[in-house]
Amino acid sequence: MSNKYQLKALASSLFVSSVLIGCGGSGGGSPVETTAPVDPVPTVEPSTPPALQNVELKFAARVGEQPVSCQIMDTAIAGTQNTQPEFTDVRMYISEVILINETGKEVALELTQDKKWQYKNVALLDFETGQDNCANGNEALNHLVKGTVPTDKYTSVKFTLGVPAELNHYGIDGDDAVSPLDVMGMNWSWQKGHKHLRMDIKGWNLHLGTTGCEVTDLATETVDCSNSRPNRPTYQFDSIDIANSTIVFDYQKLVANSDLTTNQPQTPPGCMSSATDADCGNVFTKLGLDLTTGQCIGGDCSAAQTWITVE
Repeated sequence: MSNKYQLKALASSLFVSSVLIGCGGSGGGSPVETTAPVDPVPTVEPSTPPALQNVELKFAARVGEQPVSCQIMDTAIAGTQNTQPEFTDVRMYISEVILINETGKEVALELTQDKKWQYKNVALLDFETGQDNCANGNEALNHLVKGTVPTDKYTSVKFTLGVPAELNHYGIDGDDAVSPLDVMGMNWSWQKGHKHLRMDIKGWNLHLGTTGCEVTDLATETVDCSNSRPNRPTYQFDSIDIANSTIVFDYQKLVANSDLTTNQPQTPPGCMSSATDADCGNVFTKLGLDLTTGQCIGGDCSAAQTWITVE
């Protein structure tokens, strides 16, 4: 082949190639696609959990100025007849504890799960010594509720006296038994739950608990409390020093209008939380509870109660 022919063929080839490139490819009419640069994925730093502070709420049980005792309290009086009380049991459950900061924000106290005094959001306070008149109890005492909250300045505390509805029929015995819900002295079998509060003296007992629940399935221990009287007061105390204050339950104030030497006929000694027991009327008023409904008087047990103070 001559040089003249080779140059001509090369020129034709270059011309065809330039036409194809200008048309966007060998057969299509679409422009050549290009890939845009991809921005790098931003790095997300893990969030830092809030700092926590330990809390120990202090509680006391007294008759006036004197701590409750399992011996006769010959320098203390209670009730309308100035009875000298001899305690046989003093225990209560505290639950759903909330701390409130200066701006009104509520924070649930995360209870320490110690497998003895506290379970989930429930704590058992125990003021009886297991000796003398309290021989049916135990020697271990507990006057504290312990837990943690995010670090802040808290000025108010709110809590419920009693076991929450979702746990009131749980943990008593069998496979689901768990302390402190399995403490037999606080098991209220005839009401199918727990005693929220127990303050017994010789001859006059006070058991606060939910009444009116019905067992609907014995095999599964299913209980219907839709028509019950909860008898579960909630209290709030403001302007409190969380670290140093003591919340005081005063039996003298609780039974100030009750005659501890008599009892309504055909009823157990003292008050068993019955809506028809006249011995419960004055006690429920002091608790801040309506005897008929078992709800807080005026919807506010804190304003209605007259037996708990903060020191």
